Amino acid sequence: MQTFFISRKRPVTACTECRRRKQKCDRERPCNMCAGRNVPDKCTYEYPESSDDGSMFRADQLALQPPPLRINDDQPSMMLKNQSIRNQIGYGRSTEQDTLSELFELMGDDGELQALNSTSSESLTAQTMRNLSDLYAKIPSQAITRELIELYFSEANWYFAVLEKYYFEKLYSSWCARGYHSRENAHFEGWSRDLLFFPALMCQVLAVALQFAPPGIPCFQVLGIENFTQRDSLSSEFSSWGVDIARVLGRHNPAITAVQNDLMRALWLKNSSRGREAWHVLGGAIRMAQDLGLHQQAKVIQEPESPLEETLDLLWYDEYKRRLWIKLYSWDSHMAFTLGRPRAINTNDCTITPPLDRDIPANPSITIPTALYLHEPPSSFTPHLFQYAICQQAHEVMSLGARRRHTKDYSWVRSIHDRILSLLDNLPPVHRPVHPDTSWDSTYVHIPKQRQQIATAAHSFLMALHRPHSKTHVASRDAAIEAALSVLDAQERLFDLMATRYSNIYALSVYTVEASIFLSVTALECSPLDPAISYRIDRAIEKARGRLEVVKERVSLANSALQILNRCSIKMQLLSQSQFHAPTFTAHHPNQMTKSAPFNELGIAYPSEPAPRNPMPFQTSNTLFNVEPGEIETAGMFEDFTGSNFNIESWVQQIAQMNGSGSV
Repeated sequence: MQTFFISRKRPVTACTECRRRKQKCDRERPCNMCAGRNVPDKCTYEYPESSDDGSMFRADQLALQPPPLRINDDQPSMMLKNQSIRNQIGYGRSTEQDTLSELFELMGDDGELQALNSTSSESLTAQTMRNLSDLYAKIPSQAITRELIELYFSEANWYFAVLEKYYFEKLYSSWCARGYHSRENAHFEGWSRDLLFFPALMCQVLAVALQFAPPGIPCFQVLGIENFTQRDSLSSEFSSWGVDIARVLGRHNPAITAVQNDLMRALWLKNSSRGREAWHVLGGAIRMAQDLGLHQQAKVIQEPESPLEETLDLLWYDEYKRRLWIKLYSWDSHMAFTLGRPRAINTNDCTITPPLDRDIPANPSITIPTALYLHEPPSSFTPHLFQYAICQQAHEVMSLGARRRHTKDYSWVRSIHDRILSLLDNLPPVHRPVHPDTSWDSTYVHIPKQRQQIATAAHSFLMALHRPHSKTHVASRDAAIEAALSVLDAQERLFDLMATRYSNIYALSVYTVEASIFLSVTALECSPLDPAISYRIDRAIEKARGRLEVVKERVSLANSALQILNRCSIKMQLLSQSQFHAPTFTAHHPNQMTKSAPFNELGIAYPSEPAPRNPMPFQTSNTLFNVEPGEIETAGMFEDFTGSNFNIESWVQQIAQMNGSGSV
């Protein structure tokens, strides 16, 4: 078998092809010899292997490494023989709605016909194996990867919930057992698609872990990390390697780990203030997940000859896949509802049932999937189910057109508002933002933070729900103001609960920015507000500016937003000093909006006369609601919006117009 690595005492700088042919290499890509022989794809370079202690892999050596691989996306990574006719045509997963499925069901005993519906064999091309071998060799030693993986799961995954540790560890053990630093495994025979994509996913985990790594952890010395700049640079390298591995393998035959790789890449991009790029990557993850059928509920059947343990494993694995899907659904919904991006998911296409509100056990084969019992510890997945439930409401709002200004049926706004408050009231007591059960707080230290995640998710949704109507309906304007103030309160509490190293979490900036700019624009457009409301707005924005000031050196989004808010504050001060009054707020008469009852739970009345300016607390109790039980599904709930970049252009334009200039 061909060997791709030869141990030498002196550094090897020639490409593998020149070394094999014993020719002089100019170390370009492609080099002079490979270019002259018209074989540029064979011009690959080897990278220093990580030793057991990782001493060969350091952040200060990144600039000395050869340039990245050139990967031709047009070349297939696998040789497919006898592709199925389903794939050749482009059908989705087998359903009862396509004619091909009906044919194969009707003629199920025709072996030759059935053979046309299957791909007989597939194997990686030689060039793909060489590229993968080069990329896999760049992954640091097991000691380093183990430390950073543990850091991710202890410090970050509770917030993002993209991965499940049990299934990640199974793949990690398989990966390590194959001796991934050995070039002898370059043939990759017998590797599943999940295992082939796993190194890409692992690179993304290492990259995100470094974003939250505290100074002075043991692996920093081995990696040559001395400051945050070097840490972030190495984090970027890790994430890029994951992208390269996934690109080599291609998207035509995806796997669960390929979906997770893209989702983790999107997460890394968000935390790096690159939300627009994250949206593009998220779209790729969604398409692969749909290709795998994650949006459709699978059937797990207990076969007579199958042991119970095997069936339990299948049930929990189905739970695992459904959790991944609702994360994709939630991110897609948030970017559409809050940030104005088109949706990639149609709710009508989704048939999955919501996952259970409990953690996946350490040994699924001996645990029956059931709801939590009262005596059991709380679930860490509750915030993510809550987010999923809110995103289902977001889909309904967008489908109904209730977010459009001058909507014909404004009663839908009130109805959706009531549902969100009902979801809050139906949370488990330990996760309720208001009057929670705190008996588990000392044991599960992330629960207080998760309450603020939930509060942020709920109130940011309400702010986005009412914002389009805030200029035509006083009730919506006041509700949006209260929701924005509640968002900033929750963000402040969450910021105080987290160490400084968490400051580059995307959601810690984006929700603060959006709520602050909305309040600034409202204060400028609707001045004069009630003095008490104005005071609360000024104080909330000032605190938000203080938080952004703390993190601006490390979070470019915070730095950009701080400049906007500073300009807003100057304008608001000038407005206050000059006693300038904006045009009187115009509200529709009640009979133009709805005949239903006012927003009693908000303390706001539909105005037939100018609405009162008294500040009213934004309550979370639904004891006064008139909501039919069947209208609300509270079985599924969901997590903090880790997801998406804030588009401030519309708000900036409004501020610019008030300043009488074209830019801010």
